[in-house]
Amino acid sequence: MTGGAGGPGGQRTGRAAALVLFLAYLPYYLNDFVNMTVTDYVAWVWLDYAQRSLAVAVVLYALWRGFISRADAGLVRVPVGPFLAWTVGTAGAAMAYLCLSEFVLAPYFPKGSLGSAPFDPDSPLFRFDLWFGLALVGFSEELVCRGLALTVLRRRFSLPVAAVLSGVLFSLMHWSLSAHTLADAFVYGMIFVPAVLATGSIWPTTVVHFLVNFVLYQM
Repeated sequence: MTGGAGGPGGQRTGRAAALVLFLAYLPYYLNDFVNMTVTDYVAWVWLDYAQRSLAVAVVLYALWRGFISRADAGLVRVPVGPFLAWTVGTAGAAMAYLCLSEFVLAPYFPKGSLGSAPFDPDSPLFRFDLWFGLALVGFSEELVCRGLALTVLRRRFSLPVAAVLSGVLFSLMHWSLSAHTLADAFVYGMIFVPAVLATGSIWPTTVVHFLVNFVLYQM
């Protein structure tokens, strides 16, 4: 993950990265129409996978064409020590907020939403989705919403503003869901930002993102 884009060449690179970010975010925002209209779990799962795969494909194509770098997307290796430290630390903060949100704050949010995910624990697909689907969620969302988003936003705004804007974009990506979900998405996004900034990588937060969703899936 990188910031700064001085000079004409850097400006062209910055514009290319911003376009890639827009195209990668677009399937996520459109996907919430699926939450509003599809009630069959199997159909919903495959549509969700297709949307996320499209977002990943946009970023991978941009990487292949040289429009962005691996560092721009946060796809860099992290030494074992920092990886473990930031993964464990971020997981601790995320789990603490999860408990606060689900057991203390939840009753204070208004009920209702425009749509929802039609989960079916009795479906043969459910266990597969619990592992592969949540891994795809964690990777695809961290790739776009933290790795690439922070790179693009930091080229245009101060670090605090870029961090908040990345959280807002991540929250609004869940626009069809409840107010509680939108608030949670923003807070989790802010919890994840320090690890990405410190390591330059999305891998610690991808692990934690999976963990948070896995716990929520069981509730």
